[in-house]
Amino acid sequence: MDIAAALKGYSQATRQIQLDTAMPGAFAVERFHGREAMDESFRFEIDVLSSTPFLDLNPLLGTAIRLRLATGAGERCWNGYVVRAAYSDTDGEITRYRLTIASWLELLRLRRNCLYFVGLDTEGICERVFGDYPEARWRCELKEPLRTFDLRGQYRETDFDFVMRQLSEAGLSFRIEHAQDAGEKPSGNHTVVVFDRRAEQPEGSTVAYHRQDVGDPDGVMTYFTTRHQLVPDRVTATSWKAGNLVALAGHAQGEADRDAPAMPAREVLDAQRAGRFETSDQAQRYASQRLDALRLSKRIHYGAGSSRTLEIGKVHTLTGYPDGAVSFVPLTLEHEAVNNLGADIAQLLEHGELEQGRYRNRFAAVPPGVPIVPPYRDRPVVHGVQTATVVGEPSSRVSSTRDHQVRVQFPWMRGTAPLPGGLTDTASRSNPQGHAPGDHRSGVLARIAEQAAGPNFGHSFTPRVGAEVVIGFDSGNIDMPVVLGQLYGGRVQPPFAAGEGSSANHAGVLTGMQTQALDGTAGSRWVMDDSSGQLRHELSNSVANSRLAQGYLIDQQGAVRGAYRGEGFDLATEGWGIVRAGEGVLVSGTARTGAASTQMDVGESVAQLKQAVKTAQSLDESAARATAGRLTANAAQADFLKTIDPAQDGKYAGAVNGQSATKPAAGGAGGSGDPVERFAVPAVVLESPQNVVMSTGNSAVSYAEKHVHLTAQDDAHLAAGATVAGASGEAASLYAAAGGIKAVAGHGPVSVEAHASSMQILADQSVRITSSDDRIDVLAKDAIVLQQGPSRITLKGADILVETPGSFAVKAGAHPFMGPGAQSPVLPALPIPVPLALYDEQLRFVNADGVPLSKVAYQLKLADGTTAAGVTDDAGKTERVASASPLGILSALLTPTQMVDCCGRTSGTPPTPVEVKIKGVQTNQFQLGESEKTVEVDAHERVLTAGEVEMARTVFKDGIDYDKVRVHKGSYFWFNLQNKNTAVTPNGKMYFLDDLYVDDFSAMNGPDIWKRSLFMHEMTHVWQYQLGYAVRWHALTVTIRGQSAYEYTVAPGAVFHDYNMEQQGNLVADYYAVQVLKAPFAVFHRGYVGTPFELDHVLAPLLEDPKNADNLPK
Repeated sequence: MDIAAALKGYSQATRQIQLDTAMPGAFAVERFHGREAMDESFRFEIDVLSSTPFLDLNPLLGTAIRLRLATGAGERCWNGYVVRAAYSDTDGEITRYRLTIASWLELLRLRRNCLYFVGLDTEGICERVFGDYPEARWRCELKEPLRTFDLRGQYRETDFDFVMRQLSEAGLSFRIEHAQDAGEKPSGNHTVVVFDRRAEQPEGSTVAYHRQDVGDPDGVMTYFTTRHQLVPDRVTATSWKAGNLVALAGHAQGEADRDAPAMPAREVLDAQRAGRFETSDQAQRYASQRLDALRLSKRIHYGAGSSRTLEIGKVHTLTGYPDGAVSFVPLTLEHEAVNNLGADIAQLLEHGELEQGRYRNRFAAVPPGVPIVPPYRDRPVVHGVQTATVVGEPSSRVSSTRDHQVRVQFPWMRGTAPLPGGLTDTASRSNPQGHAPGDHRSGVLARIAEQAAGPNFGHSFTPRVGAEVVIGFDSGNIDMPVVLGQLYGGRVQPPFAAGEGSSANHAGVLTGMQTQALDGTAGSRWVMDDSSGQLRHELSNSVANSRLAQGYLIDQQGAVRGAYRGEGFDLATEGWGIVRAGEGVLVSGTARTGAASTQMDVGESVAQLKQAVKTAQSLDESAARATAGRLTANAAQADFLKTIDPAQDGKYAGAVNGQSATKPAAGGAGGSGDPVERFAVPAVVLESPQNVVMSTGNSAVSYAEKHVHLTAQDDAHLAAGATVAGASGEAASLYAAAGGIKAVAGHGPVSVEAHASSMQILADQSVRITSSDDRIDVLAKDAIVLQQGPSRITLKGADILVETPGSFAVKAGAHPFMGPGAQSPVLPALPIPVPLALYDEQLRFVNADGVPLSKVAYQLKLADGTTAAGVTDDAGKTERVASASPLGILSALLTPTQMVDCCGRTSGTPPTPVEVKIKGVQTNQFQLGESEKTVEVDAHERVLTAGEVEMARTVFKDGIDYDKVRVHKGSYFWFNLQNKNTAVTPNGKMYFLDDLYVDDFSAMNGPDIWKRSLFMHEMTHVWQYQLGYAVRWHALTVTIRGQSAYEYTVAPGAVFHDYNMEQQGNLVADYYAVQVLKAPFAVFHRGYVGTPFELDHVLAPLLEDPKNADNLPK
């Protein structure tokens, strides 16, 4: 019998090893060798025989396969997938092939990926990876909580290596359970069971310990032994957490074995990288898991035999062992089996064992209850650096965290919004959107490395969204990216680009930093210019073009060095500038050779001030001798000199912050003993060896709360193109020590007045009063006395008295004596200055709403019969009324100074002044110069009548809150615009002057029926105001056009909101007259009046929805 014929009659039904494939009946199993292990994918190598040579094995790859082994209770199945099929050999009649089967986990070795997982724990990561494999069946049996990771990266790893690493780091193991199905077609049904060290260990079979010749169909165990070995007894795990600036550590200590000799500690220190733990509990759990993994090999059982029911990860019991029953959990299990193909095939193939068949295995196991933890797997190291792009909120320029981190996206990241040229196809059905969102949803958060970083000090650089950055990885860990810097390239050019290919006019001498505002405009700039002989340092900001430049000053535009502007320093801004120093400011134009001396050395100013003090004291003594006013501020000047003079108070009294406050000796580093200068008070000193100029094209203001001291060694000049005015609250003295004093008015009078006392004109020699062109008048209220020596002439009342002890001679060409005559002198009144007044008061006029009546002409009637007139200011205030004694203010006549007609018949007549009675107001001595009384200009006010409300509802329905409407009899006085024959409604209240006001507009009939239409015009403004329209402001721009502002025409398609506020008022008034009253003669104006059809069409939107603000004027 030949082999081919034997195989053709072959049947698997009576064989101990059977194989189900996608090619039924094509093969007979000759033998197999397989390995199963904890945390491994099983793998079986199966030698099969076939009578068909050169079979096409390609259809088998990736298909399900089932290997069956006969047992006492039936059979045991291993389900898997064909991962390799190969031709082995042939003798011409029969061909031997080798099939390799493995778990679906083996498929994970075939895909290598670069991917980030965000916000997932280990189970979630496995679910995401396994989701791309339809063959995957798995479940978890977990007792300990899993850590959720912000970021986990798979970089150039196979899916298998990545998943194994994640399980290892989480302390999770897995075993593979096979479905014991017996269907006709293989399903490949096996389940990966992921469990932790606290999970329950399932029960397995019982195995007898015996010789191999015992006929147990499930087999026996012929060899069993135990190995003991030393292992580490302590693990310490530590890692630096940068976010909290703390090292997190965990410690795990194993229990010492009983009766074991004392040995030194065998510690494993795991401190390989930062950022591994978020909490101390995580560090502790990690240390404990690592210790369990190391102690797993402390006690290992090894066994061998023919037991066909052993399974990985289950608790089996060995009976018949000399030491008693032993339980064990297999960690690895290797199978070797030969099929029972019968005597014919065994003889033909010359393999006697093929007649009866054979099965053997060997295993390694641990005692039950021992925590099973996989060994730690090293993560792959990312070598070198990579580039990435900063991403963030859409339309934002900056997107960072409080901890100085930015979100980045790498070029290799695939997803919905990859970088330009990137891939959108993620080749994943579990995560089709990928991990490249292109915005703030990117989970890759990278810390930014700085040259200096510490608690509230260091550099701060935040890459903008869209910037290309250089990424390094802490400890080569893909999960810990760090921004090392930013790159120029492509469209991103350096701010000071120079050299080949640039438009700059230099070879690259500019160094510095340029920022950009978030809206893309220019920001701040720091430039160092290293041009030979033209060194420059500049800080600038685009806001108000502010800059500080030092050295060789030029005009720099972009990267181009511009025109020369000078040397030194330039501090300039188009905005506000301020120099503020809490202890004083020194501005000096005196050069210090070699930058000698100290910061606040004011030696020149001290010397000049000493001369000023000496000059002022000399002039003060001279004035005192002449009984002129004294220079009483001299003492303050001398006191100030002490505060800046280092010989007095202008110096440091002792050491400063532990350092001696003495000036260095010339040419040496030691102190000279001279104190370092400082201001004793926060003074501002301005000093120059030449000239100091203050100049402005407008006004200059100088104020001193105490003294102003001006001293000149030579001349002091004060010149004004218009008026020089000086005022003193007390006395004024003008003294010339050596020369004279002149008061000359070139084109006007010279007036010297003494308001409250006498005036004296004294001279040691003669006094000359000359009138070159007119006369000299000497006037007095009581008497005039001319006296020389013992003689005098007295003019008093109607008498002239001449007294002299000598002769009295009158010489003239004639001596006519006319009759009596008299003429009273007109004496100018001397005012009472407000600062010197004993009583004063100021009025402020407002209307009923508290609005100031500004720019109103007033005439105040005073109790003494006099009046005070003027125009109120913007706050409605009058000038102050001053008196020497209490003086009552009785009334005021108010007259608008500006006229604009509004809402009524225009009139060219001037306005009638309004008289306002004032009660209980008089000048007083309390709060002199500050007292103020408010006078309210009242007007008659009433609510709407029932008839008026009914009128308004015909158009506005519920579009107006009628309870808020008021009708006034009198002027509004808003900007004083209300003229005669007008009505205004600026604030939701209607103001009618006396000639238009009535107590009930709904009662108007006959010749006055037009007032109903006028009322409806004003109610239109009430409706506009209550819907939020700025009536009072728009009135100024509309009514300034005069009568044309009120006139309207009805254009085709025009609706209510196409008309201005006054035209809308007329349209409503006309509609009411024409359509409601059916009385066209009730129209109150003389302009065009629309037809009933036109009025209905234009007002249709308003009549339909009066509450809709879209009906307001556009």
